[in-house]
Formats: sequence, structure tokens, C-alpha cells
Amino acid sequence: MNLWKEWRIWLLIFIVLGSIAAISPNPWAKGVVVKYVDENSPFYGEIMPGESITTINEVKINSVNDMAQFENYTGMVRIFHNGKLTLKEVQNGLGLEVENAGISKLKLGMDLVGGTRVLLAPEYEENTTEKEKELLMKQVISTLQTRTNVYGLKEIKFQTVKDVNGNNYIQIEVAGASKKEIDDLLGKQGKFEAYVPRVIKFENNSGKLELENKTYNILREDNKIKIGNSFYEVNDTLTIGDIDFKVWNITNDTVILAGKVFESQDIKYVYFDPQHSYIRKYGNGWEFLFQILISNEGAKRFAEITQDIPVVVDSNTGERYLEESIYLFLDEKPASSLRISASLAGQAYSTPQISGGGKTEEEAVHEERRLQSILRSGALPVKLKVVKVDSISPSLGSHFLKGVLIAGL
Repeated sequence: MNLWKEWRIWLLIFIVLGSIAAISPNPWAKGVVVKYVDENSPFYGEIMPGESITTINEVKINSVNDMAQFENYTGMVRIFHNGKLTLKEVQNGLGLEVENAGISKLKLGMDLVGGTRVLLAPEYEENTTEKEKELLMKQVISTLQTRTNVYGLKEIKFQTVKDVNGNNYIQIEVAGASKKEIDDLLGKQGKFEAYVPRVIKFENNSGKLELENKTYNILREDNKIKIGNSFYEVNDTLTIGDIDFKVWNITNDTVILAGKVFESQDIKYVYFDPQHSYIRKYGNGWEFLFQILISNEGAKRFAEITQDIPVVVDSNTGERYLEESIYLFLDEKPASSLRISASLAGQAYSTPQISGGGKTEEEAVHEERRLQSILRSGALPVKLKVVKVDSISPSLGSHFLKGVLIAGL
């Protein structure tokens, strides 16, 4: 019998080759991969998690052990990462946590590469109903997931677990992570800001901004704008009337001034109870809606900035929106954006409604909770008590793999 004519043999070969291609083996992988960048590190914002480091001060970095000599380093540091060279003056170490470069795309679990497992117990207020507890648990997990996305943390597994007495807990697992990363995740509460841009068009290098029934003349000179006797460049901040603006862009024809309408203290409450929010089937997808309570000052700023923004009609739905959206930021990082209904222009509503949707109910629920988390500045809706912390050593995984290899022999 000729085995090469047997179709099952060729199918097996195809499956094996496909599996090898899927994990992209690279036994010659060099350097280390950044797991975490401390906020106090001089490389914060310069080096990102997931990037590879191959040399530091012309010293080849082939493993985590090679990083030890720079643990408390002071002086000028030259790091070659992802093909780029970054120079920084450092004191008392780099503030980087790394792991050995993987030899494939295969993601090993926490039992093999080590990591941290944390068990959290929500501390509810008295008289909280079971239904309210369930909603709060979901909101906590959504908030933590939002933090991992906004702050660029690695993929973290969240799940609810229950003990024999029926008490619910939140379990967090991060493969290859340290307890410090978990502490940072739980402790983060960002600075929330919401901006609505105003586009001012130039004619003969001159434009006008209408605000609070006043007209402000804006002149363009080279790559700057002039308001009154002051000059401003891109990313500069200024105050016009009672509103803080940031210069987003300057071109030959226009300048974009983003007005800050809300910040953390303006968001008094984000509702997620059934009385103030819902998710329903809408057309071919799903729609969500929830209310927020904002300060009178924030409502007034919103009304002033949106008063003169042109209205456009959505060609797909026929609904009328303002030409500009409202952009949400956490710690100056873009988090989301929302279209503004034309009916809200120039109106000082203290309880506006936020709406959106998704193709599936799951997508709509996820987006609703994500927006609620952002509007809460990443704050958790309830306090969390750390019940248990387990640090899983990677040495257990290495012993297991050795055992598997020996058994295979």
C-alpha cells in the first residue's frame, strides 16, 4: 500500500503544517518584551507594552536576567526598541517590567507562565436588592475592562464566581503579570474631560467665533492664531469667556478650537438602573439609552458652545444632528465620541440622555457599560475588598512542561 496516495495522510500533513503556521514559531526570537511601563518611568509614553527591547546602552538584551544590571541605574540610557532608539536621563532604574520574547504566537496560560489571581468582594450599601447587586457587579467588570483598554494594559480575564454560601465575587486573572499591575488597575481613576470642537473659517487670514452673544476676532499669522494681544499654537490652551479651549489644529483655511464642556466634577451621576436606562430591539440591531446628571455649570457651557453649530441630516436614518460630535477623554487619552442631537443645540439640560446601539444585544450592552464607565471617570460604582491574592510561580509551569517532554520520550 502506497501511503502517499492515502488522502488521510495528506489531510494530516495539511493540518500539521497549518497548525505550525498559526503559531508562527520563531526559535531565534531575540530580546525581551515590555509587559508594563510605570507611570513614573522616564520612558512612560515613549515605550509601550508589547514592544521588544534588544539593546540598552549597546548591551545586548537576550533575557530578563540581562535587565538586572539596569534595575537601579542612574544616568543616560539608550534603549533600542522596535527598531527605534530612545535616549533618556534616568534615576533609580528604568521603570520597565519585561518578559522573555516568545518563540511563537502561542499564548500560554497562567499555570504555565505564572501570573496573579485576585478575588474581590464588592461592598454594597445596606438594603441593596439582589437585582441591584447583579447590575453593580456587571458595571464593576465593565469599568475594569474599560480601564484595561484606555490605559493600554494587557489582556486581563474577569469573571464572577460564587462560594458555597451563595456570595458573589469578582475574580481577576492576568498571566505573566505582577501584583503591582493589578494594584494599578484597581487604583486608577482617571481625569474625565469632554470637548466639543468649533471650526472657525478664515477669510483673508481672519475669522470670528460667536460665543455667549459676543464675537471674538481670530487672526492667523503663520502657524499661530492671535486673539486679542495673545498668540497660540496647536495644543495651546486658552480661555474665552467662561470656557476653556484647546487649539486642536491650524490650517491655511481653518482653526479648530475644542471647548471643554464637561470634566470629572460636572458628572454628578450616571444612571444604570432600569428606571433611567434600557436596551431594546431596534430595526435590525439593538439600541441602548441611559441618563446622566450633570452640573448646572457644565450644562451652561454645553449650551453656549453648541448654540451656533450647524445641523446635518443623517442620510441613513433621516435624524438631525449637530455637525460636530462631543469627544470623551480619560487622562487626555481619546476614549470615545458621541453625536449630538440637533434638539440639544443651545440647551442647558442637566439630565441629558446618552444613546447608541450595536448589531447584537451583547454589543449594545457592552458599549453602554463602556460609556457609563468613561463618564464616571473610570471610578468604580462600589468599593472592592481584596479577599485573596495568589501569585502563581512560572517555575510550576516549567516543571510541568519538562514532565510532558519526559512522558513523550
